[in-house]
Amino acid sequence: MNKISILLSVLIFSFFANATEQDALRLQLENLFEVSKKVNTPDTEREKSRKEIDGAIDWDGIAQLCLGESNFKKYKGKNFNDFRELLREVISKTAFSRMDKFWAGGTKAQIDKVDIQGKKAHVAAKFISNGEAFSLDYYLNKKGTRWIIDDVAYEDMKYTVNIKEQLDAFLKEKPFSELLVKLRKKREELDKPAKPTKSS
Repeated sequence: MNKISILLSVLIFSFFANATEQDALRLQLENLFEVSKKVNTPDTEREKSRKEIDGAIDWDGIAQLCLGESNFKKYKGKNFNDFRELLREVISKTAFSRMDKFWAGGTKAQIDKVDIQGKKAHVAAKFISNGEAFSLDYYLNKKGTRWIIDDVAYEDMKYTVNIKEQLDAFLKEKPFSELLVKLRKKREELDKPAKPTKSS
């Protein structure tokens, strides 16, 4: 087999291998969309669904991106671990509390693009709710054989960039310990049962 034939064989193999991985990643995201519809069900599916979503997210990576490089270097260690866990709980509880409303009215999801570059991937999805369309972009990294989400963007605005801007402003005025206090208070608020709406 000459060099050109070998090169063509490698390129063809790489194409099909990447295509297969793209399909697998597409199915992974579609499955997470379905799982997210069950996070508030009043049965055992609730905890199972929440655990599956939690395991699909790179909380270490998200916490680092939210803090930014300089703040991460400054507060890594025990303080960072506390921050990561509090951030995880606040983000998760907030998202779960809004999930029913998100999927209400038959919201439809469609994955438009799956782009894999080495151990990084970008999945572009479009959602249609009440006749209005909006986009969410998922950014993932591969750890071992698993793809995990390390950022989400709404209409091109990355979630971690938005949080980082808020944290940068906060930490310029107040110490890191107060940030942890604020996150604990937010977690406690989210743990309180929602007040029933008054019927008219």
